[in-house]
Amino acid sequence: MEPAPGGYKPFLNGMRSPVVAPLTRFAIGIPLVLLTTETARYFAWTIEPPMTGGFLGANYWASALLALLAAREILWANGRVSISVALAFAPLTTVATLLHLDLFHLDTFFGWFWVIAYTIYPIQLAIFLRKQLLTQGGDPPKERPVPAWVRSILAVHAALLIPLGIALFLAPKSVANLWPWPIPPLSAQVIAAWVLAFGVLAGHSLIENEWARVRAGMLGYPFLGLMQVVMLIRFGDVIDFGDPSAWIYVGVIASFFVLGAYGLVAQMRSRPGTAAKGPVSARQAPAGPVPPPPP
Repeated sequence: MEPAPGGYKPFLNGMRSPVVAPLTRFAIGIPLVLLTTETARYFAWTIEPPMTGGFLGANYWASALLALLAAREILWANGRVSISVALAFAPLTTVATLLHLDLFHLDTFFGWFWVIAYTIYPIQLAIFLRKQLLTQGGDPPKERPVPAWVRSILAVHAALLIPLGIALFLAPKSVANLWPWPIPPLSAQVIAAWVLAFGVLAGHSLIENEWARVRAGMLGYPFLGLMQVVMLIRFGDVIDFGDPSAWIYVGVIASFFVLGAYGLVAQMRSRPGTAAKGPVSARQAPAGPVPPPPP
């Protein structure tokens, strides 16, 4: 693949996945968001309490939006924060699935779809990532650094969520008591994958420190926060708000809205210009291989 105009590395279709990733993530989230109390019948495994299912569903729908936003970018530099989320989340979810295979509803479509998807996806992700990294081209210069106060919030996210995600995944039984509501080991490890992914998104955005490169994530934060608030209203009765962990959780959700406000304001102030600065229609994106199935 030749470099994009200006000699910049293009964001290949195999990585962008403008259709398959959003649709699949949205579909996975449907029973978690709309049938949260019916996971025994309509999901890959039975999730209790419903707050856990709602939390996971909110994340899947928010990640569908992230995939849509990232798919509008044509440069690798401007879309790769979305890939770092997948690289953190997908392999851990695959490992959690294989460790707890006996808990999945393998007599249903939902169970087999989940197991097959998370067996295949990390392999395909690695193949497409290799092709992406071997593509010629560099990164555009950084012209619009992220404000210091935004970087401070991202630094707190990374410092809090990455260690918590790792610890919760490696020791789900002993670390689960740090979570604001009760979670069994399988749910704890899938939650840990999401927590780590959010931390990696923050850390990667902090490193990029350029509006065009973090735009997709910033514009996705408000919807993520909104979805989490909806689930708190619906199922938050299982949370003990006398526990400090509950207020840390609420604080993180509040920070999603703060980051999202920055993203929306920055987007409104964006100047139309080159592909390196503004989102571009997927029709203009460079040709590439067929997108892999998303997580």
